[in-house]
Amino acid sequence: MLHLRKITSFAIGRKYGLSEVVSMKNVQEKVTSYLLLTAASFLISLGVVWIFNSEQIVPGGVTGIGIIIYNLTEGLISEEGGIPVWITNLVINIPLFICGYVLLERKSMIRTAYATMTTTIFMAILPELPLLTEDRLLNMLLGGTMFGISYGIMFRLNASSGGVDLLALILNHFRHDIGAPLFLGVVDLIIVVAGGVAFGIENMLYAIIAIMIATKLSDVIVQGLRHGKLVYIISSRCEDIKAYIMNEIGRGVTVLDTRGGYTNEARLMMISVLSSRQLVELKDKIKEIDEKSFLVVGQISEVFGEGFTKFTS
Repeated sequence: MLHLRKITSFAIGRKYGLSEVVSMKNVQEKVTSYLLLTAASFLISLGVVWIFNSEQIVPGGVTGIGIIIYNLTEGLISEEGGIPVWITNLVINIPLFICGYVLLERKSMIRTAYATMTTTIFMAILPELPLLTEDRLLNMLLGGTMFGISYGIMFRLNASSGGVDLLALILNHFRHDIGAPLFLGVVDLIIVVAGGVAFGIENMLYAIIAIMIATKLSDVIVQGLRHGKLVYIISSRCEDIKAYIMNEIGRGVTVLDTRGGYTNEARLMMISVLSSRQLVELKDKIKEIDEKSFLVVGQISEVFGEGFTKFTS
């Protein structure tokens, strides 16, 4: 099968030319990226229209401001409701994008602009739907999950839904000594507290639950598939353990010359990067080979390279 793929790739390269093949691959990657951004924008819009606005829950961000304005202006424009959330989202994001386009990286700004545009359109056309359950906690679990999946997809694609995220990056551009996450947290906190003032403390607590779920889930989507375990091994039977890692587990090993600080004895130390599942296998094997081995395990948030996540643009 591997040989067939190589032959096929070679044939395509001969027929269309290497540059054309690379160009086709880039187009496919871009199309996939924007399809994923569209799906993420739809989920955010559905969460706002279907759950958070209906429950008067303010989950931070520009959409949270929109929910406050919509409910406080209810009856001023029409009997059906106040100023739509999508209008607030559009009005606040336009000046932010103008500033962001001038100050920040253009590539991420284009994707962020697309995500914000599609989110605004979806919020404008989606009808108000009846909630699946009257249990507000379950609704927050669902809404937080929808937001978490959406944010995770956007962050993986180096984009965002604009709004407060964009404001935090702009503020960080002028104040490098203060990180963008801190700016983001402070602004979001102000919006959530404003929602608590408008709709009550109970609603604010539900909003915090939804935010915690969304934050954790988005973090898992962004980093969960890339994490690994960094292991340091010192043993009198290094060759046997090295052979097991390379031949049975299929991972590479780096061997370093070390010296004990207490005994001043020269020893070999092995370093390798494994998945969580492979670490379990290795610990069992080390116990079998040399129970006196010294094993140190560290958590890695991201691993790129052969056998793990490929480098992407």
